[in-house]
Amino acid sequence: MSSLELLRQAISPSNTPSPASSTPSTPRTKTHSLQADTPTKSNLSSFAPWDREQLVKRLSSFKSIVWSQLPEELCDLEWARRGWVERKDGKRGVECGLCRASVEVIWDWNQLRESRRKQTESESEEAVEDGIQNGAENATENGTETNGTAHTNTHEKATEKDDLYDKEAKTENESIDLLTRHYKPLLSDGHGPKCPWRTRSAELTVLRLPPQSLSMPSLTTRLATLNQVIDFLPPPERIESPKPLPEQLSDSLKEYDRRILQSGLTGWSGSMLGKKGILSCSSCQRRVGLWLFTTSLDERLDPFHLEEEPLDLIAEHKGYCPWTNAQVQTGMPAWQYMYSLLDPKSNKRPREEETDGKQSQLKRLREMLKSVKKDT
Repeated sequence: MSSLELLRQAISPSNTPSPASSTPSTPRTKTHSLQADTPTKSNLSSFAPWDREQLVKRLSSFKSIVWSQLPEELCDLEWARRGWVERKDGKRGVECGLCRASVEVIWDWNQLRESRRKQTESESEEAVEDGIQNGAENATENGTETNGTAHTNTHEKATEKDDLYDKEAKTENESIDLLTRHYKPLLSDGHGPKCPWRTRSAELTVLRLPPQSLSMPSLTTRLATLNQVIDFLPPPERIESPKPLPEQLSDSLKEYDRRILQSGLTGWSGSMLGKKGILSCSSCQRRVGLWLFTTSLDERLDPFHLEEEPLDLIAEHKGYCPWTNAQVQTGMPAWQYMYSLLDPKSNKRPREEETDGKQSQLKRLREMLKSVKKDT
């Protein structure tokens, strides 16, 4: 089954907007005054592209599985970086808390084309009606008559065919390409004309973890939450971590199960969802149901008899997560830094090798100088 078909199935029919009610190409904007709000913990309507907490809160609003299936250019991070949060009116899409604009996301090219056609026809009719009404009022005031030519031209311009929406997708790749070309400009253009998010976006490095999140106290806090889900973790041989734990651990860490240590060092916290355990990341908002890695095949009634996948503590993070993304963290990924706290000796060898390299260079330089002196 194709990824596009899987994505369509992920959207339940009850939540899928009908073409007649969908208006994805022209965002709706409510008129209101834009104020330079000061960022607060509960306010997502402020313009603060530099504020990490605001960006994380916007990311946390994207709860639908749809966002993880979209192309990288349209994933939840790209919308959140530009001030968008997931809509709360039951429709798939985003809204801006600052300018009140909204964009409906219809990830079906045929449905989108039909919606676009109906929307264009509706807007053209409204433009013609408004034009005729205004023209009649002007003619009455000026004592003249109008032949409606200007309004006809406006109508013609409004109904001009857009090459993009004339195209029919024949393959899944063509469909994804056309949908991306439609929605990508709306990341910015979807905002209201005066909205500052229209021309600004948060840098990826805003997600960089602060120093307090990369400390032993923060690790201890995560380990405490992971203790409650220890019974739901898969066995050690079914957990993949980026590197083995150090053989020598501090006394404060020896009491913890090594699976918990591996999870905490890679940025995961634990919590309960009803009677089941989950792992969650507060940076990329990823939630992982542990029952997916511990339930037997018989209990899952898997008709394909697929082998259970191991719990990969790195791969389960989203691609932009600073726990795994060195570029976002502006250096080494966060998990690597945490491992270095447990085993500082692991970082000595590169420094020693670097020092030895510099010493050998100085030695060669001295020998060269000696040979020059002898020649002179």
